[in-house]
Amino acid sequence: MNPVLETIRLERQVDEHFFDLEIYSIYRAAFELFGVDNSWRLVWKSGEILFGELSKEIDLQAANPIELLRKLARYLERAGYVRRLEIRQVATDEIEYEMLQPAIGPGAVKLINEGGAPAHISTSLLFAGLKLRFGMKAEMIGDPTFLEDGRVIEKWKLSKPT
Repeated sequence: MNPVLETIRLERQVDEHFFDLEIYSIYRAAFELFGVDNSWRLVWKSGEILFGELSKEIDLQAANPIELLRKLARYLERAGYVRRLEIRQVATDEIEYEMLQPAIGPGAVKLINEGGAPAHISTSLLFAGLKLRFGMKAEMIGDPTFLEDGRVIEKWKLSKPT
């Protein structure tokens, strides 16, 4: 990475509230203009694009899917997207994904309540990593659980595409 750009990144931070509003607005516009199904397509495609871009900047080589997910989790923490991210493999084909205070949490709740597709920036990134690096498919089991203490928990089912 360019050292000048790295210095600029360190000197500037985007306000978390603004970031949440911006992401909410983009995904609300997609929902209103294109409908919920196409909004979900946007969610998953954006994760693939983000994974491709990050692959050019950081080492995303991993021996197994859990290692890759944890590398991406550490990146999202450093980037300030979440305070903390935990990946737990609870069964051979199940993951529990816990985020503490994701930057897009308030907007995600609004989008869910409005019937739209929340951005799922980190989820779509991690799903894309599983798909593009390991040929695995991941699906959320139910809706995310938003807890009073700022944690958001998702459960995922993993499979190999047929």
